[in-house]
Amino acid sequence: MTHHAVAPWKRNLVFATIGAAIVLGWIGDALWASLVDRSPLALLVLNAKPRYLVLTVNQLDPWVYYPFALFRLVFTKPLVWLVGAWYGTRTIEWAERRSVKGGKFVRFLERHFGRWGSVIIFISANNVVCLMAGASGFPLGKFMVLAIAGTLLRLWAIDTVSASFSDTISSIIEVVVDHRELVVALSVTVVVVGLALERRRGATQLDDLMDLEHEVEAIDAEMQDEEPMYRSERGDWP
Repeated sequence: MTHHAVAPWKRNLVFATIGAAIVLGWIGDALWASLVDRSPLALLVLNAKPRYLVLTVNQLDPWVYYPFALFRLVFTKPLVWLVGAWYGTRTIEWAERRSVKGGKFVRFLERHFGRWGSVIIFISANNVVCLMAGASGFPLGKFMVLAIAGTLLRLWAIDTVSASFSDTISSIIEVVVDHRELVVALSVTVVVVGLALERRRGATQLDDLMDLEHEVEAIDAEMQDEEPMYRSERGDWP
């Protein structure tokens, strides 16, 4: 597959949107105790981690819970797929280099994606899987159908389990509400300190995103240098 340089505004828009989703998640982690009973939908929109889904699902109508949770969980997936489609296997090589453990996982997925790609996407369409799907040419429509179906199944499982333990979940929320100021303070502290420590190692999600952006900027620069030669070989360049 021949890749061409991507317009900077397109690349910047995609990466800015993904970055905004990361920041919203951090805000949700910091303020969840303030929102869990007052505005469970706002918490879900900020951060749809399983623990927040469990705490909010019994407070929301199904017609609210399912579409909003689904959107929050999947809206960045086609964007990450697009990065993989734009830049190909270089994005997978980048993912392999980010960490030793992560590299082993990426190589495991690479070995099995050709045969089991649909199953992998259905089970867990995480960022690495999204990149791999895009880089391998996996059709976006089929990718989104599988990702949405897998996500809906997980949302249904959380809904079902949470309904069975509704009293316990309500009791946990009551404890949080009774000690809200303390829990909020602790949550903000954990988020800030955790991000500071990760930032020193260059290991936050935004660090990963910026590193990937630098990688694709370099790829774009290489493709821009090669484009005149390619056009000349086709006879399109004087």
